[in-house]
Amino acid sequence: MKWYIEKGQEGDVVISSRVRLARNLKGYPFVPMLDENSCKEILAKCKEAAKGLNLSYLYMDEVPVINRQMLVERHVISPEMLNNTKRRGLLLSRDEQISILLNEEDHIRIQCLSSGLNLEKAFELANTVDDTLEEALEFGYSEMYGYATCCPTNVGTGLRASCMLHLPALTAGGYIDSILKSVSKLGLTVRGLYGEGTVALGNIYQISNQITLGMSEQDSIQKLNKIVMMIVEKERDVRKKMLDNNADKLADRVWRAYGVLANARLLTSEEMIGLISDVRIGVNMGIIYNISPEVVNELAVITGSAHIAHICGEDNTPQKRDVKRAEIVREKLGGTK
Repeated sequence: MKWYIEKGQEGDVVISSRVRLARNLKGYPFVPMLDENSCKEILAKCKEAAKGLNLSYLYMDEVPVINRQMLVERHVISPEMLNNTKRRGLLLSRDEQISILLNEEDHIRIQCLSSGLNLEKAFELANTVDDTLEEALEFGYSEMYGYATCCPTNVGTGLRASCMLHLPALTAGGYIDSILKSVSKLGLTVRGLYGEGTVALGNIYQISNQITLGMSEQDSIQKLNKIVMMIVEKERDVRKKMLDNNADKLADRVWRAYGVLANARLLTSEEMIGLISDVRIGVNMGIIYNISPEVVNELAVITGSAHIAHICGEDNTPQKRDVKRAEIVREKLGGTK
């Protein structure tokens, strides 16, 4: 099972946890200044260093655009790596929990993902990958400043930890702006569904650390974990108030969303994102009881535009995609044939 299907700890609110480590090889300029030969050397060295990790290697310029788009939808690569593929590579585990982006912004970006709120697990895995690579590679490092990174905001530990949260109650209740402002004052940043520069589709927000210099990895993770749990409790409180104050209205909304998904013959990606958000909260609050959180998690990924286009193949018109999306959703939800 892919990691993103599972319902992890605090999975009613926290969809996933991610830890990313930025590293650069000593003796090479940063990626924007690399020549072609240096890029090839870095790819070869990293591929050799990762042999013991049992990862598949993809040279991004040889990966079809639709497959790259699918990797973005599964949060394996960044949107930036989608279009700029020259001399870039990817090392990927079978369950997609480990991905190593090569020659993206930094020479190496180790990314480890886990379902639910499990930053410690993601960090331990990233640290293991980091140690394995460092046995064969020498990273740029300063005793005073820590790991050298292309962007100054990553200097120090090179660590970015983040959690993806589903916050429909805080959004609907009008609390989300004040929550996000408070988070920013605490040294964290908030992004949309696919990271930097993207919007919060389906009431999903990514919250991550900003400070990488002068703070240890463990301190960064503990701080993020603590703040995420505060947001989780606030989201749950507002959900409970919604249920206490007008249970019929909430139930009607989530069951209507379920009814559309289980019976629709055409579903656009935009409509799907909104409806699956309502169904997700209904499932996690026990209002919808005939499907599991795992099914919801799977649907949120496999109905993405790229995934549907890949299934449609050459018969890939907007209407055909909408028909196929609706068909897949009906099948997963046990709706009408």
